[in-house]
Amino acid sequence: MCFTMAPLLIPHSNGLTIYVYAKEHLPPHIHVFYGDDEVLVEIRTGKVFAGFIPSKKMKVVEKWLKQESNRKLAEENFYELNPRLRPK
Repeated sequence: MCFTMAPLLIPHSNGLTIYVYAKEHLPPHIHVFYGDDEVLVEIRTGKVFAGFIPSKKMKVVEKWLKQESNRKLAEENFYELNPRLRPK
Protein backbone atom coordinates (compact mmCIF):
# COMPACT_ATOMS: atom_id res chain seq x y z
CA MET A 1 0.00 0.00 0.00
CA CYS A 2 1.45 3.36 -0.97
CA PHE A 3 0.57 6.53 0.94
CA THR A 4 1.57 10.13 0.58
CA MET A 5 2.83 11.28 3.92
CA ALA A 6 3.97 14.42 5.64
CA PRO A 7 6.14 13.81 8.69
CA LEU A 8 5.59 15.87 11.79
CA LEU A 9 8.62 15.56 13.99
CA ILE A 10 8.46 15.98 17.73
CA PRO A 11 11.18 18.26 19.10
CA HIS A 12 13.63 16.14 21.14
CA SER A 13 12.08 13.17 19.36
CA ASN A 14 12.97 10.50 21.94
CA GLY A 15 12.89 7.96 19.12
CA LEU A 16 9.34 8.92 18.14
CA THR A 17 8.19 9.78 14.64
CA ILE A 18 4.74 11.13 13.80
CA TYR A 19 3.12 10.82 10.38
CA VAL A 20 -0.11 11.97 8.79
CA TYR A 21 -1.15 9.98 5.72
CA ALA A 22 -3.29 10.74 2.67
CA LYS A 23 -6.27 8.53 1.79
CA GLU A 24 -7.19 8.29 5.45
CA HIS A 25 -10.36 7.97 7.50
CA LEU A 26 -11.98 9.85 10.36
CA PRO A 27 -11.42 10.76 13.11
CA PRO A 28 -8.47 13.03 12.32
CA HIS A 29 -5.48 11.19 13.73
CA ILE A 30 -1.73 10.79 13.70
CA HIS A 31 0.38 7.65 13.34
CA VAL A 32 3.11 7.52 15.97
CA PHE A 33 6.04 5.15 15.53
CA TYR A 34 8.53 4.06 18.14
CA GLY A 35 10.85 1.37 16.82
CA ASP A 36 8.61 -1.33 15.36
CA ASP A 37 5.59 -0.19 17.40
CA GLU A 38 2.82 2.03 16.05
CA VAL A 39 -0.15 3.73 17.64
CA LEU A 40 -3.00 5.76 16.11
CA VAL A 41 -3.98 8.78 18.19
CA GLU A 42 -6.93 11.13 17.75
CA ILE A 43 -5.57 14.63 17.26
CA ARG A 44 -8.23 16.53 19.23
CA THR A 45 -8.57 14.19 22.21
CA GLY A 46 -5.21 12.45 22.37
CA LYS A 47 -7.01 9.11 22.73
CA VAL A 48 -5.41 5.97 21.33
CA PHE A 49 -7.74 4.00 19.11
CA ALA A 50 -5.35 1.41 17.69
CA GLY A 51 -1.90 0.04 18.37
CA PHE A 52 0.56 0.38 21.22
CA ILE A 53 3.75 2.16 22.20
CA PRO A 54 5.30 2.13 25.68
CA SER A 55 3.46 4.36 28.15
CA LYS A 56 6.57 6.48 28.81
CA LYS A 57 6.71 7.33 25.09
CA MET A 58 2.95 7.86 24.90
CA LYS A 59 3.26 10.52 27.59
CA VAL A 60 5.65 12.43 25.30
CA VAL A 61 3.05 12.28 22.52
CA GLU A 62 0.27 13.42 24.88
CA LYS A 63 2.38 16.35 26.05
CA TRP A 64 3.17 17.27 22.43
CA LEU A 65 -0.52 17.18 21.45
CA LYS A 66 -1.51 19.35 24.43
CA GLN A 67 0.40 22.24 22.86
CA GLU A 68 -2.16 24.05 20.72
CA SER A 69 0.31 24.88 17.94
CA ASN A 70 1.26 21.22 17.56
CA ARG A 71 -2.35 20.07 17.60
CA LYS A 72 -3.28 22.67 14.96
CA LEU A 73 -0.31 21.69 12.80
CA ALA A 74 -1.27 18.01 12.95
CA GLU A 75 -4.92 18.70 12.19
CA GLU A 76 -4.16 21.05 9.30
CA ASN A 77 -1.75 18.49 7.88
CA PHE A 78 -4.45 15.82 8.15
CA TYR A 79 -7.03 17.90 6.27
CA GLU A 80 -4.52 19.12 3.70
CA LEU A 81 -3.75 15.50 2.81
CA ASN A 82 -7.41 14.43 3.16
CA PRO A 83 -9.47 17.37 1.87
CA ARG A 84 -12.60 15.24 1.32
CA LEU A 85 -12.78 14.72 5.10
CA ARG A 86 -12.64 18.42 6.01
CA PRO A 87 -15.82 19.58 7.78
CA LYS A 88 -17.97 21.86 5.62
